[in-house]
Amino acid sequence: MKKLMIASAAASLALFSASAVAADAAAGAKKAEVCMDCHMAEDFEGMSADELTTSIKGVLAGEVNHPGVEVSESDAADIAAYFAAEAAK
Repeated sequence: MKKLMIASAAASLALFSASAVAADAAAGAKKAEVCMDCHMAEDFEGMSADELTTSIKGVLAGEVNHPGVEVSESDAADIAAYFAAEAAK
């Protein structure tokens, strides 16, 4: 019984932790407005949120030739989640 309680508590904690760091597509919608001057969700069709996050971070790091972007690195996952969700529609 004790093992079951520990496993249950561990599973609950793991789910809570994952949701606490999960990207927020709704927050990304507002943050992505600056991107939508040039991009539409269809531009990212077939890309996962992880791939988009990596791309956005590459732009912010200057690794990708792209006009100036005025978002923070901490916004990258939310913006990527937004575009990935919209492109999947």
